Amino acid sequence: MPEIIVKPSTLRELWVMLPELPAARRYLAGGTDIVTADNAGVEPSRCWVDISALPELGAIKETARALFIGSCVKISKIEASAAVRKWCPALTAAIPHFASPSLRNMATLGGNAANGSPCADGACALIAEGAFIFLALKGSKRRLLLKDFFLGPKKTALKKDEVILGFEIPKRRHAGAYFKLGPRAYFGISKAAVAVTAEISGGVIRRAAVALGSVAPVPLLAVKTGAWLAGRALSPGSAALAAALVKTEVAPITDARSEAGYRREMCGVLLERALNSLT
Repeated sequence: MPEIIVKPSTLRELWVMLPELPAARRYLAGGTDIVTADNAGVEPSRCWVDISALPELGAIKETARALFIGSCVKISKIEASAAVRKWCPALTAAIPHFASPSLRNMATLGGNAANGSPCADGACALIAEGAFIFLALKGSKRRLLLKDFFLGPKKTALKKDEVILGFEIPKRRHAGAYFKLGPRAYFGISKAAVAVTAEISGGVIRRAAVALGSVAPVPLLAVKTGAWLAGRALSPGSAALAAALVKTEVAPITDARSEAGYRREMCGVLLERALNSLT
């Protein structure tokens, strides 16, 4: 356990207290990742800064053009949101695959992204949704496409003491799907995962995005496959061709969960299933 745990009540209070805290500090939101790492003896921080109750990070807000999900909103609250179900079909489809019901009462999308894992279910789905991530540091704010936030395994664009404010998803009518292959049907870390969004009119895909988890150093946006799908009829034939193409965009590794070659093949299988589910 850390030597110090502090819990600011506002962002302003956070910025004031940070200079007085030990340099080896980390933010705590749901705690599902950091506590696990601490129990395993691989968490080096001396101080945890609990940001879970900051009001600036804890709401789902809807504007005329976008939906904003605060970084500390619990996954279970996101699951229950009618606005999320309406505007984020891929994210909605991913949530049942997000750990267990008990962990969804603790876990957050902010923690899911900050952990920098290539297998993050929430991050994969949000990338397919075209999400932006908002970051703040002592009053200064910046906005990035979520796909550009991830730099490598466990590496992100976060600066020292920077806080994830939340995620902005553009509002657009579209279909979405999320398919995941794990060691069991639910509650497992993925061997491969595919999130798809598609704007469909008259049986033709007008715009598409394909994101994948656990098959590259970062949650991956398959740019070539998404571009190829645009303008194609949504059909079993186009799904099969897209499945072949997506296998050329991934870079899986062999690890304790699966072999690289199997993961690559499953990317095609999962994408084909996801696209066919949209018909």
